[in-house]
Amino acid sequence: MKLDTRLETLILTVHLAALALALAPPLFFGAVVAPAVFRILPTRDMAGALQSPILSKLCGISEASFLVLFGTAWLLTSGGAAKATRALLTRLPVLGFFAALVIRELLIPPIDKIRAEAPGLIDNLPAGDPSRVLLDRYHRLSTGLFSLAIGAALLILFVTARLLSERRAAPPPAPGAARVPVPKILDLS
Repeated sequence: MKLDTRLETLILTVHLAALALALAPPLFFGAVVAPAVFRILPTRDMAGALQSPILSKLCGISEASFLVLFGTAWLLTSGGAAKATRALLTRLPVLGFFAALVIRELLIPPIDKIRAEAPGLIDNLPAGDPSRVLLDRYHRLSTGLFSLAIGAALLILFVTARLLSERRAAPPPAPGAARVPVPKILDLS
C-alpha cells in the first residue's frame, strides 16, 4: 500500500518529531543535567532525590515517543521498504519503549524506597552495606537501560535516514505507466 505524498510527509514529520523527543531530552539529561546535579549538590542523596522525578517524567516522554515511532515506522515502511529496514524500524521502538518502562516502573520506585529507608545518608554508609550495594546495582541497571533507549533512538535515526535515501535514489515511475486515464466529459473533436 503506497501512501499519498501529503500523508507520507505528515507521517514523516510526526516520526521525526517523535524521534527528536526520544533522543534529545535523554541525551541532554544524561550528558548535562545529571553530571551537573551530582557535581553541584553536596550529597548523592540530594542529587538522587532531585533527579528521580525528572527521570520519571523523562521516561514517560520517551515511552510516548517510542510508541509514536512504532506507529509512524509501521506506516512509513508499509509501502514496500526492505524487510531489514521494516524490521529495524518497528522493533527498535519496542526496545526503547520497554527500556524506558522498566526504568520508570521497576527501577525508580525501589531506588526511592532504598533512599527513604536507609539509616542516614547513603553516602555515609559503608561500601558493603546491603542498601548501598543494592542502590548501586539498581543505578547501574537504570543507567544501562537508559543508554539502551538512547542507542535505540540513534539507530532509528540512522535507519530512517537510510530509508529516506533509498527512496530518493529510487527511479521515478515511468511517465505513462502510472497514469490514470481521464474520462472525456465533452468531446469537441
